[in-house]
Amino acid sequence: MQDNIKKVSVIVPIYNGEKYIDKCVSNLLNQTYKNLEIIMLNDGSTDNSCKLLKDYCRKYSNINVVNKENTGVSDTRNLGVGLSTGDYIYFFDVDDEIEPDTIEANMNLIGEKNVDIIYFGFYYHILSEDRIVPTNISRNFEGNGHEFYNEMFRELMDKEILNSPWNKLYRRNFLIWNKIEFDANLSLYEDILFNIKALSRASHIMVNPDKYYHYMIQQTGTALTNFHDNNYESVKKIHKAGLKYAMQYSDNDDVINKYNSQFIDQVAAFIKQVVNKKDISKQKQNEIINDIIEDEYFLNVINSVD
Repeated sequence: MQDNIKKVSVIVPIYNGEKYIDKCVSNLLNQTYKNLEIIMLNDGSTDNSCKLLKDYCRKYSNINVVNKENTGVSDTRNLGVGLSTGDYIYFFDVDDEIEPDTIEANMNLIGEKNVDIIYFGFYYHILSEDRIVPTNISRNFEGNGHEFYNEMFRELMDKEILNSPWNKLYRRNFLIWNKIEFDANLSLYEDILFNIKALSRASHIMVNPDKYYHYMIQQTGTALTNFHDNNYESVKKIHKAGLKYAMQYSDNDDVINKYNSQFIDQVAAFIKQVVNKKDISKQKQNEIINDIIEDEYFLNVINSVD
């Protein structure tokens, strides 16, 4: 048993995840870092998740279970942060997997320092193709926000290291003091927005190029394959936050161009979804598309692209 070490709160939102819970708990209990507080949040599941979680809670003293009405992953993660008592926060998805030394290796790098965020590598498991794609980060990094922007940001943006919460450890007080929360009004991209906000406030950042997380892609495609009414507003929020982050620093033309291109691609994908959605009338489709292409914000971005 490790004594006098920092506590890590692992936050796991669960909605109808009964077939993954046993493996998820095994992944967490098998972590070589033992000072863990495991918070399992049952977000209004209608399957057998509640019973399974209660059984684990009774069996293991470091597993806490919270049952709540279904309010979505963002609100559930925010609740988990509010209930946590650890020095660091780790977000874990119930249907994924991690290496046994994930938390220990990264907490050892943090040591006694007050690191706000540490990023690490991961694997994409494309289950439909039985294929594993690793992320390859070029090197270790430790520095302040300005150094991170100059030396690592572009690489990590291109390799999608920045997007998700599960390949990072966050200092809990850093999140609390800066009021960094997931936006519960978004149906998608809430994790990207959360991470842009966190990065914008972080003053001590680390990057660990080693790979620990196994992200299981349960079906082909991305979040854009699922239709959400507020998709366009979500994309706008991400774009605004990205530009705000980039504007903190000089030499930002290429980053702004990346965010602009990303915004246009995401909007185009959403318009394609609208056109192909059979349960929306032609009139409604035209209204949605016209609202976008006549939006002053969208027009300004389009006109700014070379």
